Order: sequence, then C-alpha cells, then structure tokens
Amino acid sequence: MKKTISILALGALSGISGTASAQTSNVQMYGYIDLGIVKESGKSPRLDRGQNNWLGFRGAEQLGGDLSAIFNLQMRFNPDTGGQEKSTALFQGETTVGLASKRFGTVRLGRALTPLWQKKWIYDPWADSAFNGSLANYNGDFNSDGLVTVDYHNYSRASNAVYYSTPDMAGFSVHVDAEIERAVGDDPAKTLADTRQKGVSLNYANGGLTTMLSYEKNHIDSDITYVAGGYTFGAMTLLGSYSETKFARSNNKLTSMMVAGTYLVGIDTVRGGYGKIKESGNDKFTVGINHPLSKRTNIYADLYREELVDVGTTGVALGITHTF
Repeated sequence: MKKTISILALGALSGISGTASAQTSNVQMYGYIDLGIVKESGKSPRLDRGQNNWLGFRGAEQLGGDLSAIFNLQMRFNPDTGGQEKSTALFQGETTVGLASKRFGTVRLGRALTPLWQKKWIYDPWADSAFNGSLANYNGDFNSDGLVTVDYHNYSRASNAVYYSTPDMAGFSVHVDAEIERAVGDDPAKTLADTRQKGVSLNYANGGLTTMLSYEKNHIDSDITYVAGGYTFGAMTLLGSYSETKFARSNNKLTSMMVAGTYLVGIDTVRGGYGKIKESGNDKFTVGINHPLSKRTNIYADLYREELVDVGTTGVALGITHTF
C-alpha cells in the first residue's frame, strides 16, 4: 500500500512539475556596487559608498494572457567591509511577491520602498542616496517608520504591506501602499504603533516632462506632502522639489526645497544642485561629474559643501560603480 501511495505521489509531483515548466518563466540575479575614496574637512580619508549596494534575485512567470507572477528579493551590503547594511534585516532592500498585468496594474505583498521613496529618487542627480554629493536630505526626506529602532531599517520602507501600481494611463500612474499588520510600538504604555503606515504617489511622465505629487503618513501620525518636477531639453535636465513634513509628537514642521540639474558633455554627465531647509537654515551645494567606462561601469568625482547648525563640511569623493 505504501509503495502504491509513493508511486501516485511521484506521478502527481511529476504532473505539477510538467505544468509549471510549460509556463514561460525567468529568474535574474542582479546587483550594484559603488565604492570610492572620500575626504571631508576635519576627518581622515575613508572608503565609502556613494550609493547603497545590493545583490538581488527577481523573476517573473507568465501565467497566461498578460498576467505574470513576480517576485523580488534584495539584500544590501557594505562593500568596504562585506558586512550587511542593517544588522536586523538580511533582505534589507525588498521581499515581495505578486501579480503584474499591463491592463490592470501590479500588486505586490511584503516589504519594499514606500511610493514616496520608490519614485522621488529621479529628482536628485545622485539618485537620493544620502551619501557624499547627494541632496537626499533636502529632497523630501522622511522617516516612513517614525518609531525608534536599533538601526532604522524601515526608514524608507514598509513591512507587512500591500503595494499597488496602476498601468500607465496617457503618461499618468498612481502608486499606493498600506500596511496590513500594525507595527509594534516604541511607547511602553502602548503595545502597537499609533497607526499603520500608508502612502500614495501620483506621477506623470511624457516626453521631457516628469512630475510627482506624494503624501505619506508613518506609524506615529507624522506626515509629508511632496511635490517635484523635471524637464529635459536637449542635453540639459532641470529638477526641483518642495516638501513639508509635520511631526506629530512635537507639533513642529520641516520645509525643504531643492533645485538641481544635469548636463551631457559628450558621454559625460555633469551634475549639480542646491538644497535648503527653511526652519534650521541648513543648506548644501554640490557639483560632480560621471564618466561611463562602459554600459555598466562608471567613475565619478563629486565636490560638496554642507552647512548645518554651527557646523560646515566640505567634501570630495572619487569612486567607481558597476551594475550587473
């Protein structure tokens, strides 16, 4: 009897395997490495990243018609030491599974960047990295978590969430996310966070024009309203953003603004920008150049000056990036 059951089970598994292999599917390993030499005033030279580094696995399986099953697993690491970026999250970048349709849009479940963070990086010529020349701290910076944590691994992400993106509609697209589970709070008097994280982004891209309007609320009811735009004409791209953050626990607000741009000189990209925070007076000016050695490898040089409250920092960074 046991032998008969085993034969039947093997037959069933063989049928399932045959059905799965009949579908069109692919899995891709991908990654990004960025490392350079950085020297800032008053500090010793160091090896540091100009952008976060990652190794990921993503894939899609055609289910019929225009419907596909998708997944994305992305871990983050520090290339100078080989250690993982955040001590509490191995797959710091993303862990999602979902369904994608050109007609109906994309639904993902799991952990990923919020709509604000997923889309606003194009308005900083340094891809919103927050390192070296980047103007990320002036480009709608927001703690999407809000809770006090060991390593802020959810600063720009939401966990236990549903993500939905509409298909492109005459250049417009909408992206939303909402947590299903309520996060554990950081207040000893409360077991759970004040609310669930949620966010929405309305984006437009057509020809040389891009625009973005986003609103997001975190676990402690702090929120941000962000608006940005960009326009490309010829070799020049102009970028700008404005945001206002309201902090629920202190009743304070933070207003940030940024203007930036890039200019193509042959194969090289010259980039620069300026950002300012109204309430503190903090500001930053930065310029740089990116030179491609190939389609996947670039070298860059950045020079920046940032004025914080009673502290000024001048920095220079020389680095190399490789995409695979």
